[in-house]
Amino acid sequence: MDKVLFLNPKNYVMRKPKSFQFSFWQYQIVGWLVVKCVIDFQVVYKMLQSGKEIQFSYFTWTFCIDLVAFILTVGMRYLYKYIYKKDYYVFLTIFIIAVVSYLSSFLTILSGFIINPLFGISNPNLLSVGLLSDLMWNFPIFFVWSLLYFGIKYWKQSVYERERAEKATMLAQGAQLQMLRYQLNPHFLFNSLNSIWALIDEDKKASKEMVSELAEFLRYSLVSKNYADVPLREELEAMRHYFSIEKKRFEEKLEVGFEIDPEAGDFPVLSFILHPLVENAVKYGMRTSKMPLKIVVEARVKLGVLTLSVSNTGKWIEPIEKPDGNGTGTGLNNIKLRLENAFPGRTRFDIGQVDDRVLATIVIEKKS
Repeated sequence: MDKVLFLNPKNYVMRKPKSFQFSFWQYQIVGWLVVKCVIDFQVVYKMLQSGKEIQFSYFTWTFCIDLVAFILTVGMRYLYKYIYKKDYYVFLTIFIIAVVSYLSSFLTILSGFIINPLFGISNPNLLSVGLLSDLMWNFPIFFVWSLLYFGIKYWKQSVYERERAEKATMLAQGAQLQMLRYQLNPHFLFNSLNSIWALIDEDKKASKEMVSELAEFLRYSLVSKNYADVPLREELEAMRHYFSIEKKRFEEKLEVGFEIDPEAGDFPVLSFILHPLVENAVKYGMRTSKMPLKIVVEARVKLGVLTLSVSNTGKWIEPIEKPDGNGTGTGLNNIKLRLENAFPGRTRFDIGQVDDRVLATIVIEKKS
């Protein structure tokens, strides 16, 4: 069967739109050049209309003043980055912008008192009408610059969120295919049905229980795929059904323990996020561990942070990547991608050897 690449989360890369290729400095330099060209064009046009001689020293003087404004807006950027992260109310943000724009306008005028003498221009009285006029002229420039800064930031964020939502959809589709692979894994189903068949003559009650466990596990698989997340207790219940099936297969070769904090049950997690981990624990643990293979599933909640872990005796086997994307690391990559997309900046996933056990840990912080 041909591989459906566009539904494989490993092959999906969130690409930034072309507009994201422009950095702050590109916007800043191009924007100020446009403003300066427009203003200087107006000045030259008026000079030509009035018959006045064009003084090139004037443009050098305005360049120095504009350079001060340029530097001030760079400083405003760092202040606005802090304000943006604080996510203040719109009216409070606009008020801060107005105050900062006014102060920047005033500082630009004060810089003129240093620059003016260099070009033989006398400084005006601080209380003169001309100075007030300059203040009112500069203020809109800084204010509009500030609005554009926040506007572009919010616009970029909305585009990023839309991209992330699209990626979430792709990952969800990929995860559903991945779950379907787990649900109908021929090897798993064959072993389960073979064990049931073997138990029918030996222990009819045990065979019925195994059929019931398999049905419950597949029911959760089919139902949970319609939800982005589920309470942890439902995910753990599905894993108990899975382990119950494996326990009947391996009998005394497998020991499973659950250590779950009571408050962890209501914590929302991604459906089927644990299954690749427990499946790997059984599959590779049986190859590398002394018998019985011991697997422990833990869930702890502290200060709003959920820590999930699956550990097993045995040795860690490094995932093997294959050109067709079906290497042993596919399930682990799927976990990482789903977690990063669902809980950006609030999750961590680690797996490896710790002493004589293989430990896989998922950490999720609740959204504040």
